[in-house]
Amino acid sequence: MPKTAIVPAPFAPLFDQAEKCVESFFAGFRREPERGTIYVGEQRYVLVRAESLFAALYENLASAFGDEQADDLIYNMARVIGTADSVAFAKDRKLTDANAKLSTGPVHFAYTGWASVEIYPTSRPATDQSYLLNYQHPNTFESEIYRRRDKRAERPVCRFSAGYSAGWCSAAYGIEVHAREVTCTGRGDARCEFIMAPFDKLDEHQAALYGKKK
Repeated sequence: MPKTAIVPAPFAPLFDQAEKCVESFFAGFRREPERGTIYVGEQRYVLVRAESLFAALYENLASAFGDEQADDLIYNMARVIGTADSVAFAKDRKLTDANAKLSTGPVHFAYTGWASVEIYPTSRPATDQSYLLNYQHPNTFESEIYRRRDKRAERPVCRFSAGYSAGWCSAAYGIEVHAREVTCTGRGDARCEFIMAPFDKLDEHQAALYGKKK
């Protein structure tokens, strides 16, 4: 089974290949502080402290625009980043198959420190409106920050994680999908669980898998 993602048995061979693909990419990591640069292969990267990226940014946005608008801004920003990373990674690794592009997403997600991923058997990845991904992130950086601060949110907090994964998968499969966090440890739930689907299908899938919207 893959080291960085837990997946249903039928998906395991695909994710084994994804693991090798992403691992070979990050083998090209080099840090040159004398030049102020970090590269992975030919791609320039930057390190950002997780609490600054999430907590400080969110608190300032919420103060300026309100909680719901801050949620939307962070989700959409992360979705743009996830889309761009998906396209760039597929180009760098010369991936053309949609399943290969999608399967490298959770592995890349883990290698870059966002979270690990467990995909549930209820998932039905597809290149049309039947697309459904049901999954959990056992240790998102957002929920960890809440636990370290001994805080409990009123709503799910993993907005970066939801947006980034939705952006990656949208680019991989060439369809518009969105992710919604249904349960969140930052809110006191047992797990950070998500559904991902075309936007107008999210309520339907949430009702089928989790009951009425929380």
